[in-house]
Order: sequence, then structure tokens, then C-alpha cells
Amino acid sequence: MFKKILITLMVIMMLYGCASQKKEEQNLNVETLSFNGLRMPSGGLSEIKLQETNDLSEEEVAEVNRAMRAYSPSSKTPLINNAKEFYYYSQLDKDEKDIYDALMMLVEDPVDPNNVIMYSTEMDLNSDEFVNKLRIAYYSVLYDHPELFWLYNDINASVMFGTSSQPSSPGYNDVYLYFDKPYTNFEADVKEFNQAVEEFLSDIDLNQSETDIAKAIHDKLINMVTYDQKVLDEDIYADLAHTAYGALVKNSRGDKNTAVCDGYSLAYEYLLQQAGLEAAVIVGNAGGSEADAGGHAWNIIKVDDTWYEVDSCWDDFGTLEEQLEDYKSENIYPYYMEALNDEAYREAVEHYLYRVSTDKISDFEAGNDYVYYSKDGKYMYSLVSDGIHIRASEVADWIPVNELIRLAPIAK
Repeated sequence: MFKKILITLMVIMMLYGCASQKKEEQNLNVETLSFNGLRMPSGGLSEIKLQETNDLSEEEVAEVNRAMRAYSPSSKTPLINNAKEFYYYSQLDKDEKDIYDALMMLVEDPVDPNNVIMYSTEMDLNSDEFVNKLRIAYYSVLYDHPELFWLYNDINASVMFGTSSQPSSPGYNDVYLYFDKPYTNFEADVKEFNQAVEEFLSDIDLNQSETDIAKAIHDKLINMVTYDQKVLDEDIYADLAHTAYGALVKNSRGDKNTAVCDGYSLAYEYLLQQAGLEAAVIVGNAGGSEADAGGHAWNIIKVDDTWYEVDSCWDDFGTLEEQLEDYKSENIYPYYMEALNDEAYREAVEHYLYRVSTDKISDFEAGNDYVYYSKDGKYMYSLVSDGIHIRASEVADWIPVNELIRLAPIAK
């Protein structure tokens, strides 16, 4: 897709050898090929919506209590996640974990309308503190559990929150969680997702080192997924392209393996979780500069006890050919294809934001490391440009998810 990525070609003043080719002094008269067409994909991240809590009437409380009594939970769920640890859950306080646990009980069955989960708390349900904890717990569930693709952005189901005081127990309040409507295609969709994951991992050697596993999954993912330009351009909110399902199965239009940034990130996280590695999703703003940065998602992963940041979406140069269709008639087109088809250069650019520090991804400078020299000696150019990644914890407009992202680890 080429994931839209990039090409804001920089004017390089110093002519150094680049990733794949070195030039001798007699060739230092090459021209800098400049191209200002494609840019890195940012702005494709939609803010997750959370239903507001509402006070239940006595009649509504009686109805949800009836539903709980009538509900017979199944011992089986098609949902699978074999993660060793769920990062955001591990960072929550007790109140937030209580909400998270209740949500996880609820999501095991979004089909039966009698499935209602209730927990009690001493918190004031009308307080900003409670609302903030509710949001943090909810976002934690979605970012810890990519298998809940159907819940992300309320695509196929929405969690409703009802509250009620306990007259018989002063100081305690009840919180009820239930779905707005049954998700009738739940088992079929989850089964399809599980099969896609199993197939993806079938040729990944999970007995190799964590370093090799993380890279193998990263490389296969970016070779498989196509960036959903339509969802980005039209700012489509409730689309499976935002989910791991979009990346590993299909988007809401039925296009196979098609996603935007959060779809890439959730898919990479989930695949790593099933392979036994720790990972988390980071959200915030990204772009060529702070002025043009838009909503974006990427990952932080733990390899051999060390945290690294990874942007698999921006690493995906796999369909840049499609992005360049409009330039086939121009003389520059063959030169970009030459760079993309150069094995060593392709390896470099498809890992330029792979396993980097937080400082590096926050203010990335391409420098001379990604300069390519054409084989005919006429041009030098780069498919990688400078860029920034700003975590939501540093962006005021990202309230309230910034409180969650503040819990994310820092890659040194």
C-alpha cells in the first residue's frame, strides 16, 4: 500500500555512501532526485468511543437483576489470547482492575442478551475519578486484547454502563455492564480470526530466539497487509481496518489483509502475544512534523528483557508500487522502482522504525543512512524522510486516553 509512505525526498548536502551502495570520489557529481508526492500515513487513527454511564431506574435495576439470574454462562468461548502478561492490566490500580475484570467476564459472551455483569464499588459514580478509571480500564481492555476486534470502535457491539446506589448498603454503588445488542455473528467471526492467526504463525519458528521471532512476524505482516487508503482519506470510524481482524482477515468492505495504523499495531501485538513475547500498543500523533501530525498507532515490544518501539505501518514499503502508479510516465519512476527492488536497500528501509528507542522514534532523522545511489550514477535519493511520533500522554487533545498511554514503558 504503500502505506502511503513516503516519499518526501530530502536534499542531502553531504554525499555519503548509503545502505546499499558506496560511491567513489569521481562520482560525487550525482544529482539529488527530489520527489514531493507521497507522505507517511498519519491521521488514520480514530478515537475510541466509550458509552456514557447512566443512572438506572428501579425498574431497570430489577430487569438487569432478572437477566443476571436467568443467564447460564457457557464454559466455552472462542476467544483466545495466550499472552504471558497483559501490559496495561499490570499497570492498573485495584479499582481499575475490578472494572477491567468485569469487562473481561462480559466479553466472553456478547451473544446472550441476559449476560449482565455487576460489581460494587465505594467510589462516587458521578465523580470525575470514577469516569476516568472507567475509561482507563476500558481502553486497557481494548489495547491489551486485539482479539476483541468486534468491540473496538463499537464495530459490532457496544458496552453499556448502568449505575445504581445500594439503599441497603450505604456508601456502596453498583455498576452494571451489558451489551447494547447481541453480536449474532460472534462465533463465526472469531473462528475466522483464530484460523487466520494459526495460519500466519504456522511457518514462524517459535523455537528460535525472541529477536528472530519478532523480526519474522514483523516482516511477514508488512508483506501481507495493504494500507486502507480509503479509510484514511474518508476518516471512516467503524471499520475493521482499524483492527487486527482487518490486518489478518479483511476490512469491513471485504478487502483481504487491509488495515490502517491501529490495525497493523493490534495485529502485531496479538501475533507477538501468541508467540510468547510481550507487547503493547502506543497511540498518539505522528507525521513529518508536529504541524502535520495526525492520529497514529504503533507498538512497543519486549525482546530479551529490553523494550523497543516499532512502527510496522511506516515500515511497510510493500505496495509503494501502487502509490507510484500516477508517476509511471515520468522519468523518475524507474529510479524509485530500482531502489525498491534493491534487496539490501529494501531491507534497510523496511526496518527503519523497527526496534528503536523512544527518543529515536519521537524525533527521527533519516540523515544519510537511507540515501540510495542509482546504478547509472545520475541520482541520489532517499525513500525515508524525517518524522515524529508524539505519545498521547504528551498531547492535551488525547484526553482521556493520555492517562493510559502514560503507563506505557520507555524504550531506552
